[in-house]
Amino acid sequence: MTSLILSPSEQDFITRGVEKGFRADGRGSLDRREVTLRTNMISQANGSARCRIGHLGLGTDVLVGIKAEVNTWTPGEPESLGSIVCNVECSPSAAQEFEGRGAEDLNVELTQTLDRMFNGPQSGIDMAKLCIIPKQAYWVLHVDALVLDVKGGIVDALVWATRAALLSTKLPRVVVESIADEDGNLQSEFDVVDDAEDQVAIEGVENLPLSVTFNQIGKRFVIDASEQEEAVTQASLTVAVSPQLEICAVQKGGFLRGFPPSLLSEIMQTARRVARDEFAKFKELYETAASNQTGDEPSTGSTFLGAF
Repeated sequence: MTSLILSPSEQDFITRGVEKGFRADGRGSLDRREVTLRTNMISQANGSARCRIGHLGLGTDVLVGIKAEVNTWTPGEPESLGSIVCNVECSPSAAQEFEGRGAEDLNVELTQTLDRMFNGPQSGIDMAKLCIIPKQAYWVLHVDALVLDVKGGIVDALVWATRAALLSTKLPRVVVESIADEDGNLQSEFDVVDDAEDQVAIEGVENLPLSVTFNQIGKRFVIDASEQEEAVTQASLTVAVSPQLEICAVQKGGFLRGFPPSLLSEIMQTARRVARDEFAKFKELYETAASNQTGDEPSTGSTFLGAF
């Protein structure tokens, strides 16, 4: 994805290093950069989170907001399921190649990747619980992600931020009543309780997956590739793994080449092993972020300028 151009000697240094088990920044092949996570960054949203992978100014920075709205059922839609709608936008300030319409293709690719992981039973969310009245009304969760900075590993940063945002999301309580009409037939009606203190979490949200993106460099692979490593990447594969360590989605990156069969089996096994540690790390970061809420975050665009 990166437009960074490296000299042949730099490419050879990175490639040979990966094949021998070390990386230019000192990490091991399966080590992730430092992750910073904060939640409830946007007061107008039902849930939100910001994730940065890497150090300030040298990492990938993503902000995700969740907005819930009630939709009216129309014929052709599932009769008793809610839905999740994902949208990803790369800020023109995140990279020079994003200026103008330069990020359109990447926006579509990232949106499809998030949708494949989070919109459906593979996400672990109980979509039936998002239905208010079958064939009448249901919740739609709009997942809007803004990429603020890109220095490699954009998919994993999006998934970490989206998972944290959905975990922090609270939905208003809905009261459903059955009322008899003039003919004595029962009709279901609902009322959304407008009380910030009377809200509920999304059912099944604790089962949301995390992703591990593998980049093939030379004859081996690494996770959480840096911008320089992405510049010499031959193929990329993102594997979404549930907390039960089950693979629930696989997405090939936008590279022409694919992984050789000899590496694919190893990658799937490695994804499960890495995900076990990733979930433990995510839990620690999320609990710390949730306990550090001060309630004084600005409610406007100046949120982006706060310390992070």
